[in-house]
Amino acid sequence: MRIKVCGVTRPRDARLAAKLGAWAVGMIFVPNTPRYLTPPKAARIRAAIPKGVLAIGVFKHVAAEELRRVVRELRLDAVQIYGAVPRGIKVRVIQAVTLDARPLRGKMVLIEPARTDADRRAGRGPSRAAQLKAWKTARSWRSTGARAVLAGGLTPDNAAEAVAAAKPWALDVSSGVEARPGVKSARLLRAFFKAAGA
Repeated sequence: MRIKVCGVTRPRDARLAAKLGAWAVGMIFVPNTPRYLTPPKAARIRAAIPKGVLAIGVFKHVAAEELRRVVRELRLDAVQIYGAVPRGIKVRVIQAVTLDARPLRGKMVLIEPARTDADRRAGRGPSRAAQLKAWKTARSWRSTGARAVLAGGLTPDNAAEAVAAAKPWALDVSSGVEARPGVKSARLLRAFFKAAGA
């Protein structure tokens, strides 16, 4: 199973993810979020991602000029975009979609459960019902030829179930393997990779 470890804020976490067999390491460029990276910090993390592991930048409602600048300066292999995808992007794109969107055959898409206000206040991620809906959506999209990257509330405790239920093209994990926001736990990372069958 391909695994993207996202929200990485420390070079050591990028190196460990790669050592464990990560398909990709994600760096977040969305201001005012807990795992936001400044350019100097992102450059240090990018330098820790070895060849063969994709370096992916995560953006939300980003201007094309800004996106191209970050891709060029950090030599990103791919981008994950919330919102409209700017034209002229020369690297691979993972497009975040809503669960009621029409399948995008042949595209790489991020599928994650919706979060209610109650879920956010609890700080524990999506509800079980929302997660099951996302898993079902990922499975149906995969059958159309879309490359479904499943995210949202994934942990070592539910990774195996998610793989069996959703049959995703890849898994995307962030907070489910953290000791605190932005700081990955080596123990949880190892457990997640083992549970997901990576």
